[in-house]
Amino acid sequence: MIQLDIIKKIEEYETIIIHHHVSPDPDCVGSQMGLKHIIEESYPEKKVYVVGEESERIAFLGKLDQIPDDIYERSLVIIVDVGDKPRIADDRWAKGKELIKIDHHPLTEEFADLEWVDTSFAAAAEMIVDLYVKSDGKLKMNVEAARALYSGILTDTGRFYYSSVSERTLRYGAQLYKFDFDKQDLYKDVYYRSVEDIKFKGYIESSFEYTEHGLGYMKFDQELLDRFDIEAGTASGMVNTLSNLKEIICWIFFTEDKDLGKIRVGFRSRGPIVNTLAAKYGGGGHNWASGTLAPDWETVEKIIEDANNLCKEFNNNF
Repeated sequence: MIQLDIIKKIEEYETIIIHHHVSPDPDCVGSQMGLKHIIEESYPEKKVYVVGEESERIAFLGKLDQIPDDIYERSLVIIVDVGDKPRIADDRWAKGKELIKIDHHPLTEEFADLEWVDTSFAAAAEMIVDLYVKSDGKLKMNVEAARALYSGILTDTGRFYYSSVSERTLRYGAQLYKFDFDKQDLYKDVYYRSVEDIKFKGYIESSFEYTEHGLGYMKFDQELLDRFDIEAGTASGMVNTLSNLKEIICWIFFTEDKDLGKIRVGFRSRGPIVNTLAAKYGGGGHNWASGTLAPDWETVEKIIEDANNLCKEFNNNF
């Protein structure tokens, strides 16, 4: 069983470093933090570090670690919620002695010594809970781990709404829910919005563009983000603002990120398969929720054209 193989590797190492994907969301950081807390609770003598990108959106889950390069050469590196190498935050992951990948996206690239890829899971955080459940009692859960993992499952399933949710998802969610963390406080961290955010959402709802074939899209350059005083991560995280419009079957947010020097591209769909389009431009993800990074606005126009053709083809087949 792959879960027991992963636990065996964890037991072999004194130092473990956990990475997440670029433009982190609550699932990748929740699974990362949850795994850290589980390992620390189960093996107090081990040193566990979490590294990657800080952002306001995921700050409530805990602070990431700053570690020197030389730690990697004797460490086990675990990468969560990432399908391919270009999307791993902090490229020092390759310096690790051994590498494990835990991911619920469709397989796009094999690069780890041990790979657990399973698209039947609704969230990477659900996979970490499964690791705990299948551990034959070797792993121990605590309230910090439960809070982090619950936030990952909650957000990646749209509050247990998306079609990816299974009986197992609900059962694992219930196991986490029984721990004594403040649920209302967590919901506040995940879902509460500022007045500025609401004004920004209103701007999106009044300014997005869409095509006759059902593609909706929104572009956020740095000038627009500065005007609303909105971070790139916050803007890109609002992609589902267009999710309930009957005229739109696929929607994309393009968000300039001055720190990355690129444009974040978030694909969402309730029909056309978008992960192949994301892969064409160096990204990946699920059939109906994917992402990539575009180098410039010229590439953005090409993505819009391709996505519109994808919608047109989808409509012609129904």
